[in-house]
Amino acid sequence: MRNLFGIPFPLIFFGVLTLIVIWSESSERRGLETHSPDVARGNYVDPVCHMEIGRVRSHDINGTEYYFCTEICEDLFIEDPDRYLENICIVCESEDVFTPLTGNGNFSTTWQDKRYDFCSESHRTAFLNDPGGHFLHTMWGIPNWLYYSSIGFILLISFGLFEWISENRPALKGANSQRINLMNVPKIRSLVRNPLTRFVARLFFVFFFVVVIFAGLFGSQISSNNIAPLLTWTLWWGGLIVVILYAGSLWCYVCPWDAISDWVEGFRFWGAKKKGLGLGLRVPKAFRTIWIAITLFVILTWLELGFGITMNPRATAWLALAILGAAFVSVFIFERKAFCRYACPVGRIIGIYSLFSPIEVRAQDPEVCRRCRTQSCYKGNAKGEACPTSLYIPAIKENTNCINCMECAKSCESDNVALNIRPWGTDHIMNHRVRVDEAFLALVLLVLAAFHGLTMTGLWREGLEKFQTNIGLGHTAAFSIAMFSLMFVPVVIYALLIGISYRLGVTTNHSYGQYFTRYAYALLPIALFYHLAHNSEHLLVEGQRVLALISDPFGWGWNLFGTAGQSFAPLVTLKTLWLIQVILVLVGHIYSLWAAKSVAHGMFGGSNATKSQLPILAAIVLFSFVSLWLLKQPMEMRSSSM
Repeated sequence: MRNLFGIPFPLIFFGVLTLIVIWSESSERRGLETHSPDVARGNYVDPVCHMEIGRVRSHDINGTEYYFCTEICEDLFIEDPDRYLENICIVCESEDVFTPLTGNGNFSTTWQDKRYDFCSESHRTAFLNDPGGHFLHTMWGIPNWLYYSSIGFILLISFGLFEWISENRPALKGANSQRINLMNVPKIRSLVRNPLTRFVARLFFVFFFVVVIFAGLFGSQISSNNIAPLLTWTLWWGGLIVVILYAGSLWCYVCPWDAISDWVEGFRFWGAKKKGLGLGLRVPKAFRTIWIAITLFVILTWLELGFGITMNPRATAWLALAILGAAFVSVFIFERKAFCRYACPVGRIIGIYSLFSPIEVRAQDPEVCRRCRTQSCYKGNAKGEACPTSLYIPAIKENTNCINCMECAKSCESDNVALNIRPWGTDHIMNHRVRVDEAFLALVLLVLAAFHGLTMTGLWREGLEKFQTNIGLGHTAAFSIAMFSLMFVPVVIYALLIGISYRLGVTTNHSYGQYFTRYAYALLPIALFYHLAHNSEHLLVEGQRVLALISDPFGWGWNLFGTAGQSFAPLVTLKTLWLIQVILVLVGHIYSLWAAKSVAHGMFGGSNATKSQLPILAAIVLFSFVSLWLLKQPMEMRSSSM
């Protein structure tokens, strides 16, 4: 048991996942035909789903070879090839209209050395306004057999693991006492304490931040030709969740928003500042919560999905600058890093997900801290700054507010700060401190991660169009009503299930609010791993486009590295992606069961604990089913290659 849920498990999980990928990819290659080098580079397009493809299936019609990403597209093509071979206006096709063109060439244009014909001048203009937006392709969801098998496994593991955890709880607690202090390694300790280490790491990411801003503001506004959306929304936002899973708040260590505002306010690039330029006012007590961060996250999601800023280079740049502006306002008015602790939506998402992280900063020996009279880890000194989020090392019990800046390791005179590797999910199991605002953030993350996936499906597009027509409102109003309604319903379902749980296990020691708050944290693993499953679709299918865009990052016709205009096959095939996604959802489900069991035993024991968990088990199973259902749906992607 210690080997399964202990420190080695994250590496074991990564190794097993890698072996599965290798096995799946080798199986796919044996079952597919690999044609010319041009095909391997992704220079062919599936006529059904419109993805650029590398390893392909082929079908011959009248002496012409056509290539397909999977047997799904091949079967659809064979069933009705005329539908996919007719010359159809690309704008009509993006609207699911398949009326063949009459051959009128008056409405045509050339884009990227290829001619496109249109049914009308209005559709030609619509295409020219956003060419990349009309190259929708379908990303097929997990097949039925995998979907139903996963549901069966979830039902089996939910009830089986529930009882098994009860019997093995002492072993679980022992597993979570494991720690390896990286500061005991002299080279790591020296690197962490060197002020140049963080400066160089920050400078690297500030460079890419500047590239995103410059490309977004001054580069081509065709999203497929501009590196800003890809760097921001695919590589950074998609990769951020992976970083959290293995390195916790590492992003906060290198964050360019914090770096730039810190350098300007402190009037230096590295080392402890003597006196900053800010006013250093205390944050009013009423604002010492993360409700502002939650609100900003909801607004950002509304802007992203309702107005398509992920495909708008200039909007992406302005959003990045707006967050930088907020960091500047905070650092020049308030003490320490108030924006990081209370208002940054990215930092607070990282913070709550870091409860699951295998990295923590803690006091190595609490007794040494009790004898300390300087409290330099909190106040700072000539070697290191005061804790930017006002934490006192011996009092830290969870990861949520620590941004892993390691200033405490520099300032501690007793060398008593540990940078520990620990098992996944340790904070969940140890019944950490809980807050109502963080509990709602956990629910918001779960709901909005699912909502993000839903908006990429054809069901959402069709449903929103019908809703908009029926209520007679514009797109923005209809989208807003639908979004907030879909956010509200899952929270109500959760609240009702918590009410049932409270009645089943009620004691005089705990209120309904305590039930609601503590069990919300148990849903975090489901949100985290679904987030990973969804983002893997972008990272592994779209991420390789950066190889082409680095040669022409601004869309100015450059070819710096000889890769501009080329297409590159993604890292995995669709079947391998399906396996990765399902495994991630199943792992998240198991960890949520584990966390819920820990909450129940932490609040009360005996038969009441078992009875009260049944509604929570229903909630966990329900949300995992929703995650799998979303992965089953075909996704409508705007640009990619496969």
